[in-house]
Amino acid sequence: MSFPCRLSFALFFVSAQILTPQQTAPTSSPHGGAGKQSGSSSLAGSIEAPPIEAPPLDPGPPHRGLSAPKNGNEEGGSAKTSAGAAASEGTAPASDPASLFDGVSRPVDRIVTTVKVESTPAESDKSQPQPFVAGGAEITSSAGAYGDLSRFLQVLPGVVATSDISNEIVVRGGQPMENLFLVDGIEAPNINHIATLGTTGGFAPMIDSGAVQSVSILTGGYDASLPERLSSVTEIYTLDDAQNRGRLEGDLGIEGLGGLAEGRLSGGDLLTSAHRGIMDAIGNNMGINGIPTYTNEFSRFRRPAASGDQFSALNLAGWDAISVTPCSHDAEETSTIDSQYNAWRETTGAAWRHVYSPTSFAVINASDSEQVEHIDQEDQILDPANLAEAAAGKGPCPPASVAIADAVPVYAENSNSAFSTAGFRYEQEKSHLMLSGGGAVWLERPHYRIDQPIGAYSPYSAALTRADSTSFHSDSSTVETGAYLNLSLHPTKALSLSTGGRLQTFAFGSHLTVTPRASARYELAENLGVYAAFAGYAQMPPYVYLLAYPGNHSMTAMRATHEVGGLDYTFARVAQIRVEAYNKVYRDMPAATEYPSVTLENMVDMLGQQFVWLPMSSGGKGDASGVELSDFLRIGSRFTMRASAAYSRAKFAGLDGTLRPGNFDSPWIVNAAGLEQLGRRYEISARYGYATGRPYTPFDLPDSTAQNRPIYAVSEMNAVRAPFYSRLDTQLNKGIAIRGTLLELYGGAENLLNRQNFLSYVWLPRFHSDSNALPVQELYQIPIFPTFGIRFIAR
Repeated sequence: MSFPCRLSFALFFVSAQILTPQQTAPTSSPHGGAGKQSGSSSLAGSIEAPPIEAPPLDPGPPHRGLSAPKNGNEEGGSAKTSAGAAASEGTAPASDPASLFDGVSRPVDRIVTTVKVESTPAESDKSQPQPFVAGGAEITSSAGAYGDLSRFLQVLPGVVATSDISNEIVVRGGQPMENLFLVDGIEAPNINHIATLGTTGGFAPMIDSGAVQSVSILTGGYDASLPERLSSVTEIYTLDDAQNRGRLEGDLGIEGLGGLAEGRLSGGDLLTSAHRGIMDAIGNNMGINGIPTYTNEFSRFRRPAASGDQFSALNLAGWDAISVTPCSHDAEETSTIDSQYNAWRETTGAAWRHVYSPTSFAVINASDSEQVEHIDQEDQILDPANLAEAAAGKGPCPPASVAIADAVPVYAENSNSAFSTAGFRYEQEKSHLMLSGGGAVWLERPHYRIDQPIGAYSPYSAALTRADSTSFHSDSSTVETGAYLNLSLHPTKALSLSTGGRLQTFAFGSHLTVTPRASARYELAENLGVYAAFAGYAQMPPYVYLLAYPGNHSMTAMRATHEVGGLDYTFARVAQIRVEAYNKVYRDMPAATEYPSVTLENMVDMLGQQFVWLPMSSGGKGDASGVELSDFLRIGSRFTMRASAAYSRAKFAGLDGTLRPGNFDSPWIVNAAGLEQLGRRYEISARYGYATGRPYTPFDLPDSTAQNRPIYAVSEMNAVRAPFYSRLDTQLNKGIAIRGTLLELYGGAENLLNRQNFLSYVWLPRFHSDSNALPVQELYQIPIFPTFGIRFIAR
């Protein structure tokens, strides 16, 4: 298996000069020493609302009304039903997540909704750990999220960010590649811009938050119907115009320019949206040695029938690029690598649901995803130990074209990590029993052309040669299959049970996995329940890793088992408190064969450096466990808050068998996010996050100094811990109602207290001094940073 030793070169340079550097003192080493889910079967003329995390509460804020989304989400594009979601006339409806548009046409009046559902009441499968759910309106108005649903998820328990400069998420200590994203039931390998192969995050989202009805995330113990990932499943539901009124939105802000439109077409509902970043329009450098460009679009057509049948199709696509050229005349440059990146990715899919009876239905779906990347890298310094060659020049920085022409090509990638899939799902409910089953097939097309013509200096070795060199080309295809069966029982009103399993085959390596599931829930009282779940999961490493070296081909599927237990308590219809403990046991994880202490989970991110791939085997293991306390609170119709506190440990071992902290081992994590309606359409939100400092690997200073390049002390992998992380974000919104439309102005700040949160130490290859100062610089994450914009909403 192969590993790129970097965070993501593009993400680093996008934020490199926003980050705050600080040169270390010459006499000290910087590296050591000093809601419950809706029912899920019966359907006759209604479509499912997504799972609800919060209990039934009062309606939302005056101009953030309530409207139940109506779409399905599981493998094969499921169509779970929601007979229990109806609200009696004259009472507040269940707190279905509100989209950006809900309530715009009735901006002042308290919203009371009557929902008529033509279906047979169904028992809910409550035995499994329930998801955390939020609406599009909450995502849009949340401080510090920039309207990015991935950044919003970072406030939920068990979910943390890799850093401020990326929206990539880590769930309960697992790698970001262990996360699955579904958009209206269609699997999307990556929903973000400027993302590299084998990752699930990037610089900015490809899905506009205005197009989101709700998002839910399952962080453990999820059932066998979902395509397997070791850490989490995020399900994104797009808008549903159930009232056939049409919608229009436009916005301009720091995240870009865009908008959406929704209306009737051929008896169905057509939703389209597009967005473009504006950074390149502001300047051609902005102090980051380059400028990112990105554009995305989303289209979705949905046509329901009176019988409950429904056809839907969608397309999500994004295009992005960045060219980075470090200044060879700057002694404080942190890299000597010129990088040119451009890429596009898209997912196109369709699903058809057929209702057989009020208690049974089937869904089939098919989709295709492409992830095309073109990357070129050149090294400005062929031999970093040659101080004369490495010395900073004088005068202005050379033009980018000259710098690239004078540098030596060291890396080239032309790749398409594509797959096509087709799936089927059937569900039947009778009395207190529900049976569901289905399957899917994936045609994987890992088409790569990756070349390292002169190799690379290993950051884990003091060898004086460019030893880690690999070039691999792949134009073949391979097949994966999956089939599952779930059985849910409700023997008593208080007791819910579920069991099932999943069988998967992987043609690459001829692997077969069988993973069981079991869960139970008991209602101790009307507002108090306890639950437990056990589940196993299997996931192949990304194909780009499997193909990097011939020895990597023999790697098997990564495995993880989840043991989850908890309770949830609804207090006086204003708050829901959840306490959940978990233990994740990993095995067959990728580990470096050359460096026994190096694993996927403690691989150092070499910010902005050359891509490096390593030989790997499936000899790694690990354990991630913790306990989480979370609360969703709503007081009246004007104040809502999410808060959580978690203690966890995540440790992994390579081929030496020694457990070490993973890159995302943060023992204590505390988050709180609140939103208050102030009257006169003012709305203020704030978000605070605290985390124990993450571990990092120190430099081997004698070898690094001798060779003038970063060499890590592999015997001390993640042996040092950074200071704690703390960040406060705020945002103020002002709405102006104009005859059923809303003009909204918003502004705020990320990291309002301007705290210097540690990101990494980096080597300064061009820094040479007669003093005893080390050529090492400490990088901080994003300092105080503004967010602002204007939005027009109509329906």
